[in-house]
Order: sequence, then structure tokens, then C-alpha cells
Amino acid sequence: MSSGHRYEAVGDGNIGVEAEVISPVRDTSSVNDESIGYETSIPIHPKILAPLSYMVPLVAGLIVILLERRNTYVRLHAWQAVIFSLVVGVFSMLLFWVPFVPTLIHIASFFVTGVCMYRAWRDAETLTFFKLGMVGDFAERQVLGSTVLPF
Repeated sequence: MSSGHRYEAVGDGNIGVEAEVISPVRDTSSVNDESIGYETSIPIHPKILAPLSYMVPLVAGLIVILLERRNTYVRLHAWQAVIFSLVVGVFSMLLFWVPFVPTLIHIASFFVTGVCMYRAWRDAETLTFFKLGMVGDFAERQVLGSTVLPF
């Protein structure tokens, strides 16, 4: 799958570390330099679309995954939002019998989601993907590597 973006490692994928720099494709025939590297299938700028994936992570993320085909940056954030919400749901279901643990998990996930939304918005200009450890690595494999899912 060729999206026209080139990746450069800038971090190790730990929480709070930028993972990849996505260099936009330079098309010399384009007159508008503002739009270089920011084209999407959905007519919304990546600076809005990437954080939008985290709003209602499972629903909005899946919608973005299904509809967005051109912008790797947006797809990376959508996959990360979906995978993170599934991990949070599984952990809260597994630990539902421990008092207050599911509540603490959801409060922590609320703050982590807020940080991810902010970083997706802030880093849209430089196209730097903010990874959440193993969740970000898995999201990256879904978008860039061999995917086991049909999306």
C-alpha cells in the first residue's frame, strides 16, 4: 500500500514519545503548497480528522478507518483510537469485580485520550505520529505493514 509518505524513526514507541515523522509528498504540479501532503478521502483537514478519531474512539475511529484511504497520518490515529478503546474495554471487563478499578481505568483512559487528541491536533502540521507504546506499534502495523484485518 503506497500512500506517498516516507517514514523516519524519531522515537522508540514508548508512551509520550513521537514515533514517526511522515514527510509529505511534494507534487510540483500543485499550485497550492498548503495542501501538499494533507489530502484526505474525507473532505476534512487532517488537523481536525485525526483528533476526531478519539472523540468516540470505537465509533468515530471505525468510521474514519472505513472511509479514509489516502492519509496515513489520519489512519494511524484512527487505528490507535480503536485499539486503545478495545484494550480499555477488555481491561475494565476483566477487572470489573475489583472495587473502583474499572472506574480508575476509565478516568485514566479519559486523560490519555485527551492527550492523544491534543497531540494529533498539534502534530498535524509536522505529521508526527504520537504512539501509545504497543498500541501505537500495532496501529502502525495495521496501516503500514501486513494487516490481518480486511481494512
